Amino acid sequence: MDERTRILQMVANGKVTVEEAEKLLDAVTGKEPGDRPPKTGTILPDYLFVKVISEKNDNVDIKVPLSLIRAGMRLTSLIPNDAMNEINRSLNEQGISFDLTNLRQEDVETLIRSLSEMEVNVTSKNGDTIRVYCSA
Repeated sequence: MDERTRILQMVANGKVTVEEAEKLLDAVTGKEPGDRPPKTGTILPDYLFVKVISEKNDNVDIKVPLSLIRAGMRLTSLIPNDAMNEINRSLNEQGISFDLTNLRQEDVETLIRSLSEMEVNVTSKNGDTIRVYCSA
């Protein structure tokens, strides 16, 4: 088992956090910590936030680190080809034409850059507010 696979296995087993694994993977690959594609005046978001403020005090406040996307991308390398083909077939049956075998790190970084501009705000008739956005 190579070093990269061992690090990903440690994440899967809960022995290290995603952030710690990123640092370890950077060290293994020789990248500088935080080495990311150049920013084009836009600050890359670090988190996806989902907030629901309810009139009945059924509030939701979720903060998801976008580093999970990067770690997930790295974990896909552990999925056997047969299983990946089955996942793609299942997605196609659901009408989702997205081939996970062709997903590249650059695609993930493009997605994360695009998320910096995403914002969803909903106010229902009963006064509940839903907000989904990304921020650093």
